[in-house]
Amino acid sequence: MRATVPGRAPGCFSRVPTTAPRLTEQQRAALKGSPDDHNRLAAWLVGPETTATPWSTPTGLAEVDGTGRFEVVRLLEPVAVAAIARLLLAGAPVGPVLATTPRHCLELLCEPGAARGLALYGVVHLAYSVRCPRPGRAAQGRYWLSVPPTHLLTRPADLVEAMLADAPVPGGAA
Repeated sequence: MRATVPGRAPGCFSRVPTTAPRLTEQQRAALKGSPDDHNRLAAWLVGPETTATPWSTPTGLAEVDGTGRFEVVRLLEPVAVAAIARLLLAGAPVGPVLATTPRHCLELLCEPGAARGLALYGVVHLAYSVRCPRPGRAAQGRYWLSVPPTHLLTRPADLVEAMLADAPVPGGAA
């Protein structure tokens, strides 16, 4: 069962302006990481105290608890893609990102404390755990879009700034 962070945002936006940045093919390729990066992320997700692989289930998905290590921020795909592109343009770290195609969302692994910094309407869901395939594999419409070469996590303050750049203006003002 996923541990949900209290104080979930009440709504979300799903469209971004046409002027919002998009990920280039070069950026997408760089985000994917190498096979060694995938192995490092898998080992980090499992944690040093676990001896068995959590991905031995028939579904190929495992529930990974991030309590104290990371928080999961789920954003609708258009909002997340624009935010990730802005983070990359700013030179800010982009941590692991899980694509969940059945939900049309991306789940970003952020530094602990994201719940306090991300209580705004672009956030669909916040959690302390992630249901995911092993990095480098896909299962049930889920795959890792971003696998950084080190244990980088997205910083909540950077993500807020990137998201606000494309947030709709209240009242429809331009």
